[in-house]
Amino acid sequence: MNKRIKKLTELTLNGDMYVSPVKTEFDREDLFLSKTDRDVKQLCEYINNQQPKLTEYSKLTGFFRFDGSVVGDAFTRLGHESTMDALNKFYLKPIDNLSTMEWQHATADYKKILSKGISGIIADIDVSLKTHKNKDEIFFLTGLKKVAAALIEWAHKCSEMALKFSESVENSEYKSNLKKLSKALCNVPENKPQNFYEAILTIYLCFSADPDSLGTLDRYLTPFYRSDIQAGTLTRDEAKEYLQELFLMVQAATSTESDRFTRGGESHFCIGGYLPNGEDGFNEVSALIVESLMELPTYIPEITLRWTSKTPHEVLRFMMDCERKDKNKRIAFTNDEKRIKCYTEVCGFPYDRAVSYTMVGCNEPAFLGAITGSNSKGNILKCIETLFHEKHDDIIETQDFEEFYRIFEKELFSDLEKIYEYDNKYNICRSRDINYISSLFFNDCIENAKSLTQGGGNVVIASPMLIGIPNVIDSLTVVKQFVFDQKQISMSELIRAVKSNWNGYDDLREMIAKKAEFFGNDTKLSNAVAQKLYRSFYQYLRNKKNLFGYQWLIGDLLGYNEHHKWFGEKTKATPDGRHDGEMLRFGLEQGGGRDREGLTALLNDIASIDPNAIACGSTVTNISIDEQLVKDDSNFEKTVDMFEAYFRNGGVHFQLTYVSKEDLIAAQKNPEKYQNLRVRVTGFSDYFVKLHESLQNYVIERTIQIK
Repeated sequence: MNKRIKKLTELTLNGDMYVSPVKTEFDREDLFLSKTDRDVKQLCEYINNQQPKLTEYSKLTGFFRFDGSVVGDAFTRLGHESTMDALNKFYLKPIDNLSTMEWQHATADYKKILSKGISGIIADIDVSLKTHKNKDEIFFLTGLKKVAAALIEWAHKCSEMALKFSESVENSEYKSNLKKLSKALCNVPENKPQNFYEAILTIYLCFSADPDSLGTLDRYLTPFYRSDIQAGTLTRDEAKEYLQELFLMVQAATSTESDRFTRGGESHFCIGGYLPNGEDGFNEVSALIVESLMELPTYIPEITLRWTSKTPHEVLRFMMDCERKDKNKRIAFTNDEKRIKCYTEVCGFPYDRAVSYTMVGCNEPAFLGAITGSNSKGNILKCIETLFHEKHDDIIETQDFEEFYRIFEKELFSDLEKIYEYDNKYNICRSRDINYISSLFFNDCIENAKSLTQGGGNVVIASPMLIGIPNVIDSLTVVKQFVFDQKQISMSELIRAVKSNWNGYDDLREMIAKKAEFFGNDTKLSNAVAQKLYRSFYQYLRNKKNLFGYQWLIGDLLGYNEHHKWFGEKTKATPDGRHDGEMLRFGLEQGGGRDREGLTALLNDIASIDPNAIACGSTVTNISIDEQLVKDDSNFEKTVDMFEAYFRNGGVHFQLTYVSKEDLIAAQKNPEKYQNLRVRVTGFSDYFVKLHESLQNYVIERTIQIK
């Protein structure tokens, strides 16, 4: 990186580029206005009262943040009164140990912004105003138009301040940069950008409207990059410099005082993947994006490679090579083959919209210009607990596994019904807020004259996270293997053992721990049970929509919070060997030594679990492997081959950690000696010593794969 970027990096990591909101005083007579008029008026006034962040090293400016005094962006939800009320009551506060409300991620449609500018979006609003006659719809669209005009005015204000600031700068190069910035802000984002630099500037300025994912960055920057390179008006090094400043400013959007500052989940985006023409999209701009980020010692943003069957082996190797060299662990991997199958066949989306998905947050999929339809968490192990602790009379006389499974499935569906109904209720609360600034850049909101909080988007999925899926699979496996197939124990004995929290049944629990064909060992039994469960998920969810008409899918990840601990603390013992209060498992992985047959077996199980692709919502597969599988070059080549085969066999996701269990345990005991130890958690990476103890324990419990 050059001298200017090095200085910006220093300022960013010190917190000096963080943009603080400017308090805005509103006219007390605003109270006489309708809520719609007041919200829009105050939002516009707030935007134009903000102050751009400028240093002599800046080529970008225009970001601002909200303080809660107005209805702000859809990511922070500041100013969204009903959402905040619901979060105060249900965020991280489970209902009946079954469901809890969580945050939502999203991505603006930067492709639309770059193709037409805000002036083009205003033209779209005018067209929509001619087709909508409902009073509320007209108020919404008129409000969007006023906010769009305020953003143009804000850019012009930034332009004037950049020019004025340039007059105080002595360095001729930096003075010229600021003048160039001022001139560019007279054009963008009001109009579509004319070059790569203006495209980057447009993205950064509009990032204020949804400071979350950058979407599919390589796709919409490629035309600008290639045009400028061909014209001789841009060099590769200059493009890298612009990208690096963008990434630094995205990092700077999070305060250094926040525990989120060192986590990549705040601004997760994708590269590669299928294009609308069916070709693989990884190109020279994709590689440049990765190279640009890898040179920065930052934590945000995080990148996921979207792999396709057409992705050259060299590309996967390049990305995995970058991943193994990245100290801050900002790279993950997902499989387009399975995801596109889900989005076209299960969700029914047109192919050209299906391929526009990106990863956001901790590994949630969202489509360009769309929000994640839900992120609530559900305790899927509760149905097993209910059968063995409350309704054991229903199962004690079952004659075979199929009879048992029918009873289990009924209880499973009952809990799913409650989990998904609570998810609807959380969205009802969110829908009472009308968002203007983010809806401006979200697809279909203008055409439908409806806020993104009220189901304005057409291509959205809803994917509540079900915590405890591996526990359910293993519990079912134990029942099938020991009660019905091998007849080593009776159902009544298993019920007594579980109800007693395994007290007095140590030998039985030890036998299960040693001999059970747990998920992750690629046995016929565990595969059959896992696939049977996912067929049940598919049967329940196919054609099932949420209140906005979004297809419901299965998710299984955790996010930043300890839901696996909280749900587990109030979940009684289960047939997989869990004791009362033990944390649940999440994601598609295994641990605690249960995956005895090595990495290939584990990957085979995961890849085969979901042939119908009902779980291509928010799913995560954390793999802890021996460091030599990535550090040793000959082993690394085999590791790349193994994960490529895993994707070809149907695996959806993977992210890697390669830290020894001994180092993790030592870090937990003596954190001051292991301040720089980073691990992948659940769609994000962070310093191990900063994690909640339950997340630390979960990472420690993972089996270190050595083959």
